[in-house]
Amino acid sequence: MNNTARTGPARDAPFGGYAADAQRYDELLDSSGAARPHWRALMHKLSTDPGSSVTRRGLELARRLVTENGVTYNVYADPKGADRPWALDPLPLIIPAEEWTLIERGIAQRARLLDALLADLYGPQRLIAEGLVPPELVFGHPNFLWPAHGLMPRDGRWLHVYAADLARAPDGRWWVLADRTQAPSGAGYALENRDIIEQMLPDTVSDLGIQRLRGFLGVLRERLLALTDAGEEPLAVVLTPGPFNETYFEHAYLARQLGIPLAEGTDLTVRGDTIYLKTLAGLQRVHGILRRLDDDFCDPLELRSDSALGVAGLLGVVRAQRVVLANALGSGVLESAAWLGFLPGVAARLLGEDLVLPSLASWWCGEAPALEYVLEHLDNLVIRSVYPNQHFEPVFGRSVTGAERDRLVARLRTRPHAYVAQEHVALSQMPVLRGTGLAGFAAKAVTLRVYGFAAASGHMVMPGGLARVAADTSINAVTTQHGGASKDVWVLPDPQLQLKLQPQVDMALPPESAPPGSFAARHERTPSRLVENLYWYGRYSTGCEDKAQLLRATLAVRVDPQAWGLAVRLCHELAREGRGATRAPARAASPGSRWCGRWSS
Repeated sequence: MNNTARTGPARDAPFGGYAADAQRYDELLDSSGAARPHWRALMHKLSTDPGSSVTRRGLELARRLVTENGVTYNVYADPKGADRPWALDPLPLIIPAEEWTLIERGIAQRARLLDALLADLYGPQRLIAEGLVPPELVFGHPNFLWPAHGLMPRDGRWLHVYAADLARAPDGRWWVLADRTQAPSGAGYALENRDIIEQMLPDTVSDLGIQRLRGFLGVLRERLLALTDAGEEPLAVVLTPGPFNETYFEHAYLARQLGIPLAEGTDLTVRGDTIYLKTLAGLQRVHGILRRLDDDFCDPLELRSDSALGVAGLLGVVRAQRVVLANALGSGVLESAAWLGFLPGVAARLLGEDLVLPSLASWWCGEAPALEYVLEHLDNLVIRSVYPNQHFEPVFGRSVTGAERDRLVARLRTRPHAYVAQEHVALSQMPVLRGTGLAGFAAKAVTLRVYGFAAASGHMVMPGGLARVAADTSINAVTTQHGGASKDVWVLPDPQLQLKLQPQVDMALPPESAPPGSFAARHERTPSRLVENLYWYGRYSTGCEDKAQLLRATLAVRVDPQAWGLAVRLCHELAREGRGATRAPARAASPGSRWCGRWSS
């Protein structure tokens, strides 16, 4: 955005001074600088409400609520570590109903497609045999699990939770940037964002009829508890790598909202072909697992042997169809930018359909024609690694020249199958409230992550999602690990569709007004490790309280020279005689000295 042309500034309050960029799609303003129709209702409310949260006070309120709720996101190598607060901008991303209808159809279709693709890759592998999918892309991927080949999930579903990163191109169309299939993150943060924004703009959210988000919780819980035997009470857990994970807050948040235990690998054990949760009341069978652990860390017995985070024998339990795992082991093989170029052909073969949402143009360099095209058009492309275990930062072709460019070309020719090229697209922008410095709004790039959830009758799409904005106005890439912020996503209602579908949705899903933790947790299912930690926490707290009382009593005695001298001599005697002395030191002190009485006890 160094020398890009800009349209005129916004003509509508309260965004005066904010300007659109002619080379980007602006979510708020059209080419004339006027607010887009689906933003006008919110802008009217903000301009007529002097107490609006889209002000400096609104930003401070968002920060305070994030701190009070303990919402954190651990950025690796950040000085704040696990205590880094979640960044939330109070101005939402608004999507009109007609656009959302297209997005919803596209996400549901991709979830069906990728589920069918996983079933083929870990089953008959017809797509590889027919040449629609290159074998290098599958077998060279570190997340293709050979032990899972031939595995069939209990309920036939590989993907229970799916997410896609979307971006809007300068022409206004939505494109899929990436598919998230292993353990998609962010849904919990999206819910927390909505909770905070509803406290900031309660009347606005209600008056505009913004679609609710919590309905997916009931669907997800139902799928996790789908496997039960006669006489058993269903039990599901959230499997987390622990508190040092970057999204640990979300793990705990989802466990609380779903009313199920948050478990680490050491809280679970496999006996025979069944997995159990260790509780204070004994072992209890686990029927469903929402895992937030990468594929290869889940089972040190058959997968990564140095993993201390997983559960030994978990793959055997899945193979015996004794647990529902969301998502299935091995689903991470689809997390590669190289898949985007092959999905149109796969969709035609498996579904007999064209993709509703197009993917960002991608060329896998492992094909000779694609490699030659990439080398010829390098200035217009971004080079990325195919496999997640490669330490290769994305390279913008137009930014490399001379010897550096020669090295990049040599690298592509040496190992072409390890790289993929993608079209460079200017992301859309929207206003973000400045955190420091000048008051007002800055224009930053934005992307949208949307979530789909497997249901009995198909796939349900969360009506909203997680919007993420770049850390700086000059950056065209969005990543939370590098300081990006988030936004709530408002999907405006379609009055006709709402009248037709809302009663059916309300009958199947829990209401948005349900309090946090509306699915009640069972105390007897608390992991024994947590109970033990609470016991020792209580012991240490008691000891800390004793020391605090001792210090207060000592300070009280210190102001009395006579009592202080007696206390010092008493301490010397105790130190000389040892802690096992039978002498009662309280007799040597004044009756009112709590310090000596506490010490003698």
